[in-house]
Formats: sequence, structure tokens, C-alpha cells
Amino acid sequence: MRQLLTLFASFVLAVVIPAATYNNTLTGSQTAAPEAEGIALNLTAAGDLPGMSKVNLHRSGENVTSGSLRLTVLPQNADASSNERGQLVGTISGGTVTLNAAGTLASASGVQITIQSGTGEFASVASGTATLNITASSENPSQLSGTLVLNF
Repeated sequence: MRQLLTLFASFVLAVVIPAATYNNTLTGSQTAAPEAEGIALNLTAAGDLPGMSKVNLHRSGENVTSGSLRLTVLPQNADASSNERGQLVGTISGGTVTLNAAGTLASASGVQITIQSGTGEFASVASGTATLNITASSENPSQLSGTLVLNF
């Protein structure tokens, strides 16, 4: 009977808390970073979780060593009067970057994010993962585009 209850409880949790994948495209730019080995990005997200994100990458050479992500999720087709749906917050643990001749970001690939918490509609989110890939435009290196895939 105990095994049956444990199995039932596991099934109920799996049904109540399904994991999902959310795909976003990103556009934005690099901002001034407070330190030489840091890269700060302001990005606009479109897709499953549209909104605005702030990304801070800390690096050693071409290796991303740490950082943070804060994604403010807005309603689909939001305008200036829209309220945010909530935020997702995570820490960055790895990935690689390439800098251009001017020392600004040319690309970031395989940036690994651990989602730690959420607010608003996402208040129940206590864990998850995400991957960020971003590239500077060859015509205008100050403009970035890429993808953010979240799983929680």
C-alpha cells in the first residue's frame, strides 16, 4: 500500500507540475560594463515569453565564468500601459564569448543559465534551465540578435 501511495503521489506531482520549453528570439545591444571582464546586455525578447531581459556575463578570456539573467515577462502584444506578468531570475555558469576588434561582444554561445526564482505568474518557479546564444550583426556590430530557450 505504501508503494502504491508513493507512486500515486509521484504521478500527481508530475501532472500538476509539468515541465515546459519556452522559445524566445532576442534583439538588443551591449551596454557599458562596470568591469573589464564583464559584459552587460539589454535585450528584448519575443516569442513564448516576450519582454525585456538584462544579462550580465563575467568572463575569463573567452570562457563565461558566471553572471546573471533577469527576464521581465510582458503580455503578448504589450504596449506602454501593460503590466508585467512577472519575472524570472537566474545565474549563469558557463558558455563562451567572442569579442570583436573593438573589444565588444561578437558572439556568446552555449551560455548556461540556472533559473532560481520567479515572481508574479512565475512565483511557483523555483528551478529550471535556459540556454542563451547571441551574435552581433555583421553590418552593425552594436546590434545583437539571438535565442533564449527556457525549461521550467
